[in-house]
Amino acid sequence: MSKPTPSPASPKTEWRTWALEARRSLDRASLSAQLHRALLPALVDAQHVLLYAATAEEIDLLSLVAALPETQFYLPRCAPQRRLAVHAYPCPLVTSRFGIREPAADQPEADPFTLDLVLVPALVLDQRGYRLGYGGGYYDRFLPRLRPDCRTLGIAPFIVAELPTDPWDVPVGLLSGGG
Repeated sequence: MSKPTPSPASPKTEWRTWALEARRSLDRASLSAQLHRALLPALVDAQHVLLYAATAEEIDLLSLVAALPETQFYLPRCAPQRRLAVHAYPCPLVTSRFGIREPAADQPEADPFTLDLVLVPALVLDQRGYRLGYGGGYYDRFLPRLRPDCRTLGIAPFIVAELPTDPWDVPVGLLSGGG
């Protein structure tokens, strides 16, 4: 990484800029293989897993589907009113206005209460489990709707000591050894 890590007091916009620039220098294939090895043990006991279709810059998670044929996977969709809808996968995917591949809006929605593991995308995580995404707040509104025993794991290429937070930010679990 060429630029120094921002301070916890820096605005989130500065953190996003730093993370996006730093992510460009990463070897995604190597990072993806490392993450998949670290994720598989967490996925073995899960029956209903929400993952996400990665952008070109993110780590691909859809390849995990073939490795766990007994697991029911789901994908999120950015619905109106900044709501995250959940759809069973496989299903037809479209590219959203944000450039994210997601289920088509005409696909039936699944009940998020059935999920027992949610993989949450992030640009960067901190050691307390707070994440910095792209700024839409979709996951911060979605995560409180889950069952209390549903596990969450943040997926990011960087883990730092501390990020700036807001009262509505929801912490997630950290994946040891990967991200």
